[in-house]
Amino acid sequence: MTDLWFAAAGLVLVAIVMVLWPLWRRRQSERVDRTALNVALYEERVAELEAQQRAGDLSEAQLAAAKGEASRLLLEDTAAADARQAPLTRQLTWVLIIGAVALPLAVLGLYRQWGAADGLALYREMQATPQVETLEALIDRTQRVVEVQPENGEAWYMLGRAYMSAQNPEKAADAFGNALVRLGEQPEVLAQLAQARYFANGNQLDAETARALDKAIELDPQQPTALGLLGIAAFETGDFAGSIRYWQTLMQGMDPESPGAQAIQSGIERARQRMVDAGQTPPPAAEPATGPTINLRVSVAPELLAELPADASVFVFARDPNGPPMPLIAKRLSLSQLPLEITLSADDAMLPGVTLDSATALQLVARVSPTGDAREGTHLGQLDEVHAGQDGTLELVIDRAIN
Repeated sequence: MTDLWFAAAGLVLVAIVMVLWPLWRRRQSERVDRTALNVALYEERVAELEAQQRAGDLSEAQLAAAKGEASRLLLEDTAAADARQAPLTRQLTWVLIIGAVALPLAVLGLYRQWGAADGLALYREMQATPQVETLEALIDRTQRVVEVQPENGEAWYMLGRAYMSAQNPEKAADAFGNALVRLGEQPEVLAQLAQARYFANGNQLDAETARALDKAIELDPQQPTALGLLGIAAFETGDFAGSIRYWQTLMQGMDPESPGAQAIQSGIERARQRMVDAGQTPPPAAEPATGPTINLRVSVAPELLAELPADASVFVFARDPNGPPMPLIAKRLSLSQLPLEITLSADDAMLPGVTLDSATALQLVARVSPTGDAREGTHLGQLDEVHAGQDGTLELVIDRAIN
């Protein structure tokens, strides 16, 4: 901040000089002009007297007396003019001195009131150290960001995620609530808010949390955080069949070999065992896909990896280019999972009764959404003229930005 204050002081000094210099020049000019006028009048008077003396109207003694009188009047006029100007000059000098002192103080007060000194300091800190090393440092920096930019919904969301990592769901819920107000009803924000409230409420699903989860699922039926939390809540209340259904839906968008999928599968098996122990019949296990399928490998062009956040969502869907814009089938992945081989089938249908016909040409799209909203995206990859059931594994590469 030191360089800012030096620059401000320099600008104030320049402003003062720009005000004082014309006034000083004007005062000097006025003084010179007044003196020059008096001297000119004196010389004109002397010339008249000398002309009268040459004409015989004045004697030498009279000429000398008249010149002395003219000299005396010149000195009196000059002194009187200086005397009249002196008080004004002193008053103006004091006005300028007071202004020179008041101006920097006024500038400082206005800057403290309306300026962004904290924001500038934070910006420079983030430039000097883009990455923080500890979770506490991340929380501290993000808190300062939302203090400087209280309308930054993304910053509030990041703060909520940081609080969740720090096992502080109460503060996380407040942060996610602020993010929701500023970002609107986005599925990921709703799900994270519900999760924070659930843990802050002692693992109890209250009405407000349930409404947030329902809205998240309504906007995105494959929202992983919401599905996982609904499965946990159902398990905790003894609704093991419900937890199995939620977790099986969640498994559809995950790599079966990933640690997360294996943890979910373990939860499903525990829920099944609880139902067996209670003499209940567990729901059937998810059956393998039937009918034509589309095998593909989803990846990201290497030059785009640095531009995309690792926790961004990737929506892979197939649609009929000659039909409605809504996808027929879709899966949700995470950017960190890519490259990944997946299979799309009728089991991934967005609506009941949707089937895949090998005769229908489909359009395959992979869309990256940092916000987790399927309707928003920053980058995509696309394949046209794809048919369900065709041999081989298709390569779907996310390789361009969405304009």
